[in-house]
Amino acid sequence: MESFIKILEIISWPFVVGLGMLLFKNDLSSVLKRLTRVETSAAKMMFKEEMIEVERQISENPAPESEESGNWLTEMKTIAKINPRAAIIEAWTSIEIACIEIGMVHGSTMKRFSPKALETFLHEIPEFDNDMIKRVKDLRRLRNRVTHGLDADFDYIDAEKYIELADKTVNTIKSS
Repeated sequence: MESFIKILEIISWPFVVGLGMLLFKNDLSSVLKRLTRVETSAAKMMFKEEMIEVERQISENPAPESEESGNWLTEMKTIAKINPRAAIIEAWTSIEIACIEIGMVHGSTMKRFSPKALETFLHEIPEFDNDMIKRVKDLRRLRNRVTHGLDADFDYIDAEKYIELADKTVNTIKSS
Protein backbone atom coordinates (compact mmCIF):
# COMPACT_ATOMS: atom_id res chain seq x y z
CA MET A 1 0.00 0.00 0.00
CA GLU A 2 2.85 2.42 0.80
CA SER A 3 4.44 1.83 -2.58
CA PHE A 4 1.11 2.51 -4.30
CA ILE A 5 0.81 5.87 -2.46
CA LYS A 6 4.41 6.77 -3.42
CA ILE A 7 3.66 5.98 -7.06
CA LEU A 8 0.57 8.20 -6.91
CA GLU A 9 2.65 11.01 -5.37
CA ILE A 10 5.21 10.70 -8.15
CA ILE A 11 2.77 10.70 -11.06
CA SER A 12 0.20 13.15 -9.67
CA TRP A 13 2.05 16.37 -10.66
CA PRO A 14 2.81 15.33 -14.24
CA PHE A 15 -0.82 14.21 -14.55
CA VAL A 16 -2.15 17.54 -13.20
CA VAL A 17 0.17 19.53 -15.48
CA GLY A 18 -0.78 17.44 -18.51
CA LEU A 19 -4.49 17.77 -17.72
CA GLY A 20 -4.10 21.54 -17.29
CA MET A 21 -2.31 21.82 -20.63
CA LEU A 22 -5.04 19.80 -22.29
CA LEU A 23 -7.85 21.88 -20.76
CA PHE A 24 -6.16 25.24 -21.49
CA LYS A 25 -4.70 24.29 -24.86
CA ASN A 26 -6.17 27.30 -26.70
CA ASP A 27 -5.12 29.79 -24.02
CA LEU A 28 -1.58 28.37 -23.91
CA SER A 29 -1.38 28.57 -27.68
CA SER A 30 -2.26 32.28 -27.72
CA VAL A 31 0.22 33.01 -24.92
CA LEU A 32 3.02 31.19 -26.74
CA LYS A 33 2.28 33.10 -29.94
CA ARG A 34 2.72 36.41 -28.10
CA LEU A 35 5.93 35.28 -26.43
CA THR A 36 8.76 37.19 -28.08
CA ARG A 37 11.74 36.47 -25.85
CA VAL A 38 12.75 33.97 -23.22
CA GLU A 39 15.57 35.03 -20.93
CA THR A 40 17.80 32.56 -19.21
CA SER A 41 20.96 32.68 -17.20
CA ALA A 42 22.67 31.01 -20.18
CA ALA A 43 22.92 34.41 -21.91
CA LYS A 44 24.68 35.84 -18.89
CA MET A 45 27.02 32.85 -18.81
CA MET A 46 27.83 33.39 -22.49
CA PHE A 47 28.55 37.07 -21.79
CA LYS A 48 30.90 36.15 -18.93
CA GLU A 49 32.68 33.53 -21.05
CA GLU A 50 33.19 36.05 -23.85
CA MET A 51 34.46 38.62 -21.36
CA ILE A 52 36.91 36.06 -19.94
CA GLU A 53 38.18 35.35 -23.47
CA VAL A 54 38.75 39.06 -24.16
CA GLU A 55 40.46 39.41 -20.79
CA ARG A 56 42.75 36.49 -21.64
CA GLN A 57 43.71 38.15 -24.92
CA ILE A 58 44.44 41.40 -23.13
CA SER A 59 46.58 39.75 -20.45
CA GLU A 60 48.74 38.24 -23.20
CA ASN A 61 49.52 41.76 -24.51
CA PRO A 62 49.58 44.10 -21.49
CA ALA A 63 49.70 47.87 -22.07
CA PRO A 64 51.18 50.52 -19.82
CA GLU A 65 48.64 52.40 -17.71
CA SER A 66 48.44 56.13 -18.12
CA GLU A 67 47.86 58.64 -15.35
CA GLU A 68 44.57 59.82 -16.85
CA SER A 69 43.42 56.20 -16.94
CA GLY A 70 42.98 56.10 -13.15
CA ASN A 71 40.67 59.14 -13.14
CA TRP A 72 38.70 57.78 -16.07
CA LEU A 73 38.27 54.40 -14.37
CA THR A 74 37.03 56.05 -11.18
CA GLU A 75 34.48 58.13 -13.09
CA MET A 76 33.31 55.16 -15.14
CA LYS A 77 32.87 52.95 -12.09
CA THR A 78 30.78 55.69 -10.48
CA ILE A 79 28.58 55.79 -13.59
CA ALA A 80 28.38 51.97 -13.57
CA LYS A 81 26.98 51.99 -10.03
CA ILE A 82 24.14 54.21 -11.19
CA ASN A 83 23.60 52.77 -14.67
CA PRO A 84 25.75 49.83 -15.87
CA ARG A 85 24.48 50.08 -19.45
CA ALA A 86 25.40 53.76 -19.72
CA ALA A 87 28.89 52.97 -18.44
CA ILE A 88 29.31 50.28 -21.09
CA ILE A 89 28.23 52.66 -23.85
CA GLU A 90 30.62 55.33 -22.60
CA ALA A 91 33.48 52.83 -22.34
CA TRP A 92 32.84 51.65 -25.90
CA THR A 93 32.79 55.27 -27.10
CA SER A 94 36.26 55.78 -25.63
CA ILE A 95 37.50 52.76 -27.65
CA GLU A 96 35.99 54.22 -30.83
CA ILE A 97 37.60 57.60 -30.19
CA ALA A 98 40.99 56.00 -29.53
CA CYS A 99 40.73 54.03 -32.79
CA ILE A 100 39.83 57.13 -34.77
CA GLU A 101 42.60 59.19 -33.15
CA ILE A 102 45.29 56.60 -33.93
CA GLY A 103 44.01 56.40 -37.50
CA MET A 104 44.20 60.17 -37.88
CA VAL A 105 47.78 60.13 -36.59
CA HIS A 106 48.62 57.71 -39.40
CA GLY A 107 46.77 59.73 -42.03
CA SER A 108 43.59 57.64 -42.27
CA THR A 109 40.16 59.21 -42.06
CA MET A 110 36.65 57.82 -41.92
CA LYS A 111 34.09 59.29 -44.27
CA ARG A 112 31.10 57.79 -42.48
CA PHE A 113 31.02 56.05 -39.13
CA SER A 114 29.53 52.60 -38.65
CA PRO A 115 30.76 49.39 -37.02
CA LYS A 116 31.70 47.89 -40.39
CA ALA A 117 33.43 51.14 -41.42
CA LEU A 118 35.41 51.07 -38.15
CA GLU A 119 36.56 47.52 -38.87
CA THR A 120 37.66 48.45 -42.40
CA PHE A 121 39.32 51.57 -41.02
CA LEU A 122 41.32 49.52 -38.50
CA HIS A 123 42.56 47.20 -41.24
CA GLU A 124 43.99 50.25 -43.05
CA ILE A 125 46.14 51.30 -40.07
CA PRO A 126 49.54 49.57 -40.20
CA GLU A 127 49.99 49.49 -36.39
CA PHE A 128 46.75 47.60 -35.87
CA ASP A 129 47.39 43.89 -35.88
CA ASN A 130 44.62 41.33 -36.33
CA ASP A 131 44.61 40.49 -32.60
CA MET A 132 43.81 44.10 -31.71
CA ILE A 133 41.10 44.27 -34.38
CA LYS A 134 39.59 41.05 -32.98
CA ARG A 135 39.67 42.50 -29.46
CA VAL A 136 37.87 45.66 -30.61
CA LYS A 137 35.27 43.56 -32.44
CA ASP A 138 34.77 41.34 -29.37
CA LEU A 139 34.27 44.37 -27.12
CA ARG A 140 31.82 45.84 -29.65
CA ARG A 141 29.87 42.57 -29.70
CA LEU A 142 29.73 42.52 -25.88
CA ARG A 143 28.58 46.15 -25.89
CA ASN A 144 25.86 45.32 -28.39
CA ARG A 145 24.58 42.43 -26.27
CA VAL A 146 24.21 44.69 -23.27
CA THR A 147 22.88 47.84 -24.90
CA HIS A 148 20.35 46.02 -27.08
CA GLY A 149 18.89 44.17 -24.11
CA LEU A 150 20.18 40.68 -24.82
CA ASP A 151 21.53 40.43 -21.27
CA ALA A 152 18.69 41.56 -19.06
CA ASP A 153 20.39 40.66 -15.79
CA PHE A 154 23.56 42.61 -16.53
CA ASP A 155 24.95 44.15 -13.35
CA TYR A 156 27.59 46.48 -11.91
CA ILE A 157 30.25 43.78 -11.64
CA ASP A 158 29.93 42.96 -15.34
CA ALA A 159 30.08 46.67 -16.19
CA GLU A 160 33.13 47.13 -14.01
CA LYS A 161 34.93 44.27 -15.77
CA TYR A 162 34.01 45.64 -19.19
CA ILE A 163 35.25 49.11 -18.22
CA GLU A 164 38.60 47.66 -17.13
CA LEU A 165 38.91 45.76 -20.41
CA ALA A 166 38.01 48.90 -22.37
CA ASP A 167 40.61 50.91 -20.44
CA LYS A 168 43.33 48.36 -21.17
CA THR A 169 42.32 48.35 -24.84
CA VAL A 170 42.41 52.16 -25.05
CA ASN A 171 45.85 52.21 -23.38
CA THR A 172 47.13 49.60 -25.84
CA ILE A 173 45.76 51.56 -28.80
CA LYS A 174 47.27 54.83 -27.57
CA SER A 175 50.66 53.24 -26.86
CA SER A 176 50.96 51.74 -30.36
